Amino acid sequence: MFAVYCRQSVEKKDSISISQQEGFCRRLFPGEDSIVYSDRGYTGANTRRPGFEALMEDIRSGRISKVVCYKVDRISRSLQDFVGIYGEFEKYGVQFISCSEQFDTSTAMGKATLQIIMVFAELERNMIRKRVQDNFYERGKKGLFLAGIAPFGFRKKPALIDGIHTKILEPDPEKAEAVGFMYDDYLRGGSLGATAKKLNDMGFKTSRGKSFSSCSVSRILRNPVYVRANADVYSYLTGKGAVPDDPPEKYDGKNGCTLYGSRREKSRSKFSDISGDHFKLNCHNGLIDPKKWISVQKLLSDNKPVKNTGRGRNTWLTGLTICGYCGKHITVVNGQKNGRRYLNCGGRKSGICPGRREHLTFDILEKAVEWCLLDRISLCELILPVETADSSDENEKKIRLIEIREETDSLMKKLPKAGDALFHYINERIAVLEGKRTELEAGLVSAESTVDAIPAEVIREKLKNFPEMSFDEKRRIARTLVKRIEIYDGILCIFYR
Repeated sequence: MFAVYCRQSVEKKDSISISQQEGFCRRLFPGEDSIVYSDRGYTGANTRRPGFEALMEDIRSGRISKVVCYKVDRISRSLQDFVGIYGEFEKYGVQFISCSEQFDTSTAMGKATLQIIMVFAELERNMIRKRVQDNFYERGKKGLFLAGIAPFGFRKKPALIDGIHTKILEPDPEKAEAVGFMYDDYLRGGSLGATAKKLNDMGFKTSRGKSFSSCSVSRILRNPVYVRANADVYSYLTGKGAVPDDPPEKYDGKNGCTLYGSRREKSRSKFSDISGDHFKLNCHNGLIDPKKWISVQKLLSDNKPVKNTGRGRNTWLTGLTICGYCGKHITVVNGQKNGRRYLNCGGRKSGICPGRREHLTFDILEKAVEWCLLDRISLCELILPVETADSSDENEKKIRLIEIREETDSLMKKLPKAGDALFHYINERIAVLEGKRTELEAGLVSAESTVDAIPAEVIREKLKNFPEMSFDEKRRIARTLVKRIEIYDGILCIFYR
C-alpha cells in the first residue's frame, strides 16, 4: 500500500488545495491501494502535525511501502528535519516520490538533487518569514492593527489610513463592559482565578471561544491595548524597558497602545517582561483609566508567588509566620493520621531553636489572625485616595517632566566629551531644567493633595465577608496589612504595616 501525504498551510487562490494534491498523487499509481494523510493549516517549519505523525506511525508499523507527495516541501521545509525523515524512510524500506520534482532517490545523483531542492525550500521559508516579520513591524510602527483575532473587548472594522486598506479596533459594547468588570474585580480581590471563574459563570468566552483561565485574564490585564495611555503609562512602560515609537506629548489619555516585538525566549511570558519591545499609540480609543491600569500592573507584580515558604497553598499566612524564639520562618506540616496543619519551625530542624512546648495548628492560628485583622480594621481610620483621571493640565505637566528628564539624560551623556564652552553651556542648561522640574513637581503634589477619599466604613463593609473570601483574597489582605507574625507559647505578636 502506498501513502499520499498532503499539506496546505494557508488556503489561497493561487495555492494547490489538499484535494488537488491528492488527485495529482493518485494519478501516478492508478488502481493501487492507497491511504491519504493530510494536514490543513499546518506549517512545514516543523513536524508537529497530526496527519504527518500518523503517517510516520504507520511507516514504523510496516503498513506503508512508498510515500507520494505533490512537492518535497509538503513533507518539510527544514533541511535538517527532512534529512531525519528521509533516514527513517530508508530504515523501513519506504520509497519516496514527488509528483513535481522528477528524481530517483535510489541513485547518488537523485539523493543529491533531493538535498538541493530541500536547501531552496528552506531558503524560501526563511524569506517568507522575513517578509511577514518586516510587514508586522512596519504595521506596528504605523499604529495599525497588527493581525489575527481582535483582543477581547474589541472588534475589527475596515478603515483607510494613509492610503492603506486595513482594519482598526473599536469597542464591542458588551465585551468592553466585561473588560471593565475584569479590572475592577481584580483590584477588589487580587485573584486571577476568582475573576476568571466569575467571567465563565457570566457566560463569557475568550476571543478564541474558550473558557477564561488565570492565564487569559492575566494577559488581558497586562495588555496596554486597553489603557487610555497618558504620561503615566508612558513612564511606566519605559520604566519597564519598553521603547516608545511616539514622543511623550502624544500621550493625551485617549488611545490604547500596541506592544510589539519578538520574545527572546520561548518561556518568556507575554506582556510580563517587555524589556526591548516597542510600544506605539494605536488608532483606537482605550477602555481603561490609566491610573486603574497602572494599579493593576503593580498588583500583578506584587502577587508573584512567595519562594522558600513551604508549599504556599496550605495557608493564606504563607511567608508571614515567624518563630518568636529563633526568628526562622514557620511552615506547614500535615499530620499523617489526622490531616491537621501543624506549625513547623525552620530553626528546630537545624537545632538552633528550643522549640515551643504547646502544639498549635494553622486552623487555630488563622482564626486568631482573622479576629485581630477585623479588630484592627474597626479601630483604624482607613482613608484611601480615589483614583480619578488626570486633568489635561496635569497630564501636560507630567509630559513636560518626561521631556525634561529625557533632555537632562541626553545632556549628561555629552558631558564627558564636552569642551570647556560646551561643558559650561550644558551645566547652565541642566540648572534651568532642574528649576523647571522642581516647579512642575510642586504643582503636581499640590493637585494630588486635593483628591477625594474612600470612607473607612466602605472598606470595613467589604471585609465583613472575610470568612467567605477566597484563599487568594485572604492572602492578599494579610500581606497588605501585616509585616510579620511572631509566634511564642500562648502568645501571638502581629506587626502591622
